[in-house]
Amino acid sequence: MGSNDTNPIPNHARVLMFLLFAAPAWAGSSLGPAKDFTVPAATDSSLIRLSEYAGKVVLINWWRTDCGWSQRESPKLAGLYQKYRPKGLVILGISDDHGSTVAEIPAYLKRYNVTWPVGLNDQGEFMREMIVPAKERGSTPGNFIVTRSGEMTYLGLDRGDADWQKLEHAVAAAVAEPSGKATSILPRDLVSAPAFSLPDLQGKAVRLSDFKGKPLVANFFTAQTCDWSGPVLAKLDRDYSARGLQVVGIDLFDDDAAIQNCKNRFGTRYPVLRGDEATQLAWIGERSGWATFFVTADGKILKAIKDSFDDGMEGTVFPKYANQLVSRP
Repeated sequence: MGSNDTNPIPNHARVLMFLLFAAPAWAGSSLGPAKDFTVPAATDSSLIRLSEYAGKVVLINWWRTDCGWSQRESPKLAGLYQKYRPKGLVILGISDDHGSTVAEIPAYLKRYNVTWPVGLNDQGEFMREMIVPAKERGSTPGNFIVTRSGEMTYLGLDRGDADWQKLEHAVAAAVAEPSGKATSILPRDLVSAPAFSLPDLQGKAVRLSDFKGKPLVANFFTAQTCDWSGPVLAKLDRDYSARGLQVVGIDLFDDDAAIQNCKNRFGTRYPVLRGDEATQLAWIGERSGWATFFVTADGKILKAIKDSFDDGMEGTVFPKYANQLVSRP
């Protein structure tokens, strides 16, 4: 009997022992139990929800088409996916592309054989609760891993061989975790939209209850931010009003001339109201001058987008959520 056979150790145990002792080399920043998030799919009108993959090992890849590091990483991810998919690995890609590069996504996915689900950064809860706390906004590619037991870890940016090795080790450890430890990731509860009663430009009071039973898009804006989504919202109103969608603008806090200027620039036909601080805080939660909310016909907030930037994704993302609202039973 050879020396290697005196105390045989099963292969899976050797892997676990190696990863245990190697843990400091790949351990990332623990984010605790994973929270559900939703992003719109990049290639169709569906939504991607993390909770749908509860009990699986999920690698969340934050990337961008024009990022050289992402271009180096994507072929390696394709190989990793083929290797570990049979063992329960799921990859969710979330693109940080902007308005000027989002059209490149389909060609990129084909070029690098990306066959896993890919969503778009909608500036929603994934950005607020994961990317911003990780202090990597604008930096790609970054990776998060969710274990079968529902724990999420930020693995950091992929900037070369050492970072990639850390990622591979984390995936190997996660897929080796016994399936009996699987924990559900609960779907995020939809909260009710706060009530409001605000005057329009003619002084008539308009209430949230006036739109009861209709899907609603509520956009908070100022004269400085109306360009961010003004043309997109005017188009949503034209394209979806016949299907029951109601768009409402709420200005924070310009005079009538500035508000009318915004309306005239984009041919706005939907109601525009004069906002107040109480409504701003009830909806946005802070003194921010821009936010957009997609509200279901039964008054629940399907998506809260509380930030934007130049060359943002409103033109791509907003119609996807509008379509979700008018298609809901």
